[in-house]
Amino acid sequence: MALVTLRDVDFAYDERPVLRRISFDLQAGDFVGIVGPNGSGKSTLIDLIDGLLRPAAGEVLVNGISTQKYRRRDMAREVALVPQHFDLDFDLAVREVVEMGSYCRGKDAAARSDPDQTLARLGVAELADRRFTELSGGERQLVVLAQALMQQAQLLLLDEPASALDVSHQLRLFDLLQRLNRDGVTVLCILHDLNLAIHYFEKLLVLSDGEVAAYGPPDEVLRPAIVEAVYGVRAYLHKHAGRTYLTFSPRLRGERLGRVHLVCGGGTGAGLMRELVDAGYDVSAGVLNALDTDEETGSELGLSMAVEAPFTPVGDEAHAQNLELMRTADVVMVTAVPVSHGNARNIGAVLEAVAAGTPVWAVRGLLDADFIGLTDELEPAGVEFFADDAGMFAALGERSSGRRGVHKSGAGPSGPPALKT
Repeated sequence: MALVTLRDVDFAYDERPVLRRISFDLQAGDFVGIVGPNGSGKSTLIDLIDGLLRPAAGEVLVNGISTQKYRRRDMAREVALVPQHFDLDFDLAVREVVEMGSYCRGKDAAARSDPDQTLARLGVAELADRRFTELSGGERQLVVLAQALMQQAQLLLLDEPASALDVSHQLRLFDLLQRLNRDGVTVLCILHDLNLAIHYFEKLLVLSDGEVAAYGPPDEVLRPAIVEAVYGVRAYLHKHAGRTYLTFSPRLRGERLGRVHLVCGGGTGAGLMRELVDAGYDVSAGVLNALDTDEETGSELGLSMAVEAPFTPVGDEAHAQNLELMRTADVVMVTAVPVSHGNARNIGAVLEAVAAGTPVWAVRGLLDADFIGLTDELEPAGVEFFADDAGMFAALGERSSGRRGVHKSGAGPSGPPALKT
């Protein structure tokens, strides 16, 4: 049986929908982060799990029992909540504030935790005799966490616990949450930093507009396409030294300008990939060898690619996929990729594309990087050559806006129609 179950949960404030059709299970021992834009319903969701709010539709169960059937003291023994904001009107010592968390355990001293030991567990034992009102925001956050731990609940809910902490204390906090989880505490935590979410959490629940956009392992649910759809920004997924992390561009994707297929490799296409994606084009690439610099960049950008195994010549399946990607492109671009027997079929695919009527552009450097003499056929077949990548990119922009007067290296001022949108 799941520790927490939500089934088709709806919630609204004054008839304003906040959560819609929320369904997911939280198992005992899970370590789950909740992410999503402001206003997506994250805080409302954990208030529902804590029984502070009643769903308008659906059900919220803790240990198989509806949250609405729990008395508050009984719920506090099952679920401990660390709120985003904690106000205290009384000038109490930190030790007293922490001890308040054990109210749900009654007067049985054996069932109560020691507040000093709990503060020491969080690395802030020196705060015990300080007045709570004198603490910094980060210190208060840790004291409120200590208070929650005094409940000895099996589920710990946290609403942006790192919001008032500097980078060092954020890392210490999440290290601590991991240790608590290893000790048997189930953790469900709201946070905004997606890179912290990737690094620390086993699973992520992504909320968007009050609905579950994704739920699962971080590297699956924070793919660039999902981040873009949820947050409205471009995201790039990187892997380095065994770590996965995201970087972002604040520029929103507007109307798609067209589809461009790149024939590249060996790092010759990485910069152009990013420029095209940032400019608003749908980009594909191939055939690339796995672990090639361009293949890794394409993966970070979430591109559709035809990929072959490392150090392996282009096979039938990858070649067919490459041809299909070219057929759906408005323009095929070829970088100054070195041409050898291993990727010779890419040049054959380019010739098939231009014969089928797809505009194919290439840079002059491609001719110098050909070690087997295949590229001599390109210009007679109708491939248009440019001085460099920048020239191709500029010409693409002019064609996308419907303008004429594209000046290519070795070509006249006119060209094929603007890209389809």
